[in-house]
Amino acid sequence: MALKRQRINILGVKVDDISLKFALEAIINLAKGEKRGKYVVTVNSEFVMKARRNAEFCRILNNADLALADGVGVAWAKLIFGGKEHDRIAGVDLVEKLCEISAKKAIGVGFLGGFGGVADMVKKRQLLRNPGLIVKISEPGDPTIGYDLRLKKQILRLGGVDILFVAYGMGQQEYWIERNRKKLDVGVFIGVGGALDYISGVKRRAPDYMQAIGLEWLWRLGLEPWRIWRMRVLPVFLMSVLWDWIRFLFKGFLNRQFSR
Repeated sequence: MALKRQRINILGVKVDDISLKFALEAIINLAKGEKRGKYVVTVNSEFVMKARRNAEFCRILNNADLALADGVGVAWAKLIFGGKEHDRIAGVDLVEKLCEISAKKAIGVGFLGGFGGVADMVKKRQLLRNPGLIVKISEPGDPTIGYDLRLKKQILRLGGVDILFVAYGMGQQEYWIERNRKKLDVGVFIGVGGALDYISGVKRRAPDYMQAIGLEWLWRLGLEPWRIWRMRVLPVFLMSVLWDWIRFLFKGFLNRQFSR
């Protein structure tokens, strides 16, 4: 099924301008479709800045069947470049809502990644919340090539997986999905970063009010001060977006002047 949507270019990375409701519908349709190996990426500002430095990573992101704004910075940037949808689609919300829908529609899901028993903990929690949910696989996995063949055989024995949540972390999960999307019997791959840690309860998510005002990143920084090294790209991202926006407005102004 071809998705009809507007894509907003944010510093070279194309992000879909859609609401959470439409994103869920689109993913379920992809999972139920005849063509396998579809791919959904959840984009935050770190993704965008990495893509600016790495052309191959940028290509992989822009090849996704659906690119969602996960991160207040990306959601904000999408709006100033002409987007209309305000939703920030966080990985945690995406996983939980898709599991809820999948339980009702007999869609088989899988959890791959996280340390130790995180994936198994997510499985147990989601089965409690969503009786009838079909969980085909739940294990830490391994983003290296050596693991691919064993997983392929395992998924074939299971009769395929409709939605596979992959939590190997930014970069590793995207390269892994790109390498395996045409090899494994999976309907839709979704890179969800550290979402499984929060769903499992290993890490505490920010209170609702902090999520609502876009300060979930500050909560994470308070719990994990080492994140400041990763978050150093945020000011650069914001300045780059503002500069690109100014150029966008100026170009539009010139086009109007010369078209008169």
